[in-house]
Amino acid sequence: MTSPRRLTLLTLLAATVVTTCARADEPGMFLSPTEIAEIRSRIDAGDEPWASVFAALYADATAALRMDPRPIEGRFRYTAPIGHAADEADLPHPDRLRRDSHIVRDLGLVYALTGEEQFASKAVEFVSAWVSSMEPSWPFDRPGPGVEAFDSTLPAMFYGYDLIAGSAPRTPEFAQAVATWAGTIAEECKLRHYTTGTADTTGWNMLLIASASVVANKPQDRNFVWGDTENEDTFQSMLYLLFDSSGKVDARASAGSRYQGEDVFVAIRRLKTYVYVAEIARHHGVDLYNWQRDGRGLRSSLTAYAPYFTGEISLPGVGGFPLGRDADAWVYEIAHTTWPDRMFQEAIQYLGRPGFDMDILGPVGLTHRYRGGGEAAERP
Repeated sequence: MTSPRRLTLLTLLAATVVTTCARADEPGMFLSPTEIAEIRSRIDAGDEPWASVFAALYADATAALRMDPRPIEGRFRYTAPIGHAADEADLPHPDRLRRDSHIVRDLGLVYALTGEEQFASKAVEFVSAWVSSMEPSWPFDRPGPGVEAFDSTLPAMFYGYDLIAGSAPRTPEFAQAVATWAGTIAEECKLRHYTTGTADTTGWNMLLIASASVVANKPQDRNFVWGDTENEDTFQSMLYLLFDSSGKVDARASAGSRYQGEDVFVAIRRLKTYVYVAEIARHHGVDLYNWQRDGRGLRSSLTAYAPYFTGEISLPGVGGFPLGRDADAWVYEIAHTTWPDRMFQEAIQYLGRPGFDMDILGPVGLTHRYRGGGEAAERP
């Protein structure tokens, strides 16, 4: 029998459906077939920056055709990188996962935008190497920097793999093997993330589970992230816990963090994880972008921090916008295809298009370019 609390949740989720849910045989993680077709039309028309960004992406993916995967054998282990390895085979596990995940993402994007099977075939080669080599487990028993290194990287591989849906090289047998592998990793993450999760890592945990759910075709895992009110670490409850009614990071929720709650970059990086999850939800018919409670929600938080990325407020202790730390601020480009907001557009222009997301999405100036106008949201 469904409890009244559960029934209320199901009713809410039904009311937030805003898009057609993605099918298992077509991309549905961060880009839909319709969005891919629109990007392709802009490239074909020579529109900028789509044409130039795609040319650079195509060159990178073409170079990757001559590269070999560097999967790890056995269990993923976090080791802090020291300097630069002379040989790619000697790269620490996080660096090897990052390298190959980003290659798969680029190959998948180029395949989706061109239909050229050579890129799908190479993506299958890379993913197959990892599936057959790395133990399918979420490899952490306690909080630590390795949690983020894993959870913020593997979804890029899932993204690229998702983009080759429907290609000949992604056979049903191969798809089942990848689904089993990804699903097993997510299951362990679900079991352990309560004891390992901190304010800095729980969002990344959710992202890993949600992205794996697309690959494994397990809607119940997506529901685990944003649908079960009995789970204290859902998207809604964590967003409510981490941010106050003004939209800023709640300092009390950062007490156990290795970062200070007032750090703008930490705040934006945390927010980015929830935007990633909202993007996946959007492609599966659930609107988390506009979820709010007591003034808390993605839009209010991104609005609160936007003035730091328009030059209106100086970044604390920095004296200007610091080079090398701006990648996470491209969350404004990623998220606000949803909202036609002048304030967010100002942030994007201040950053200097075209943007590149260093973790998962890569060339957001190609895939998630914000084109709206509109009025600024009410300031906190």
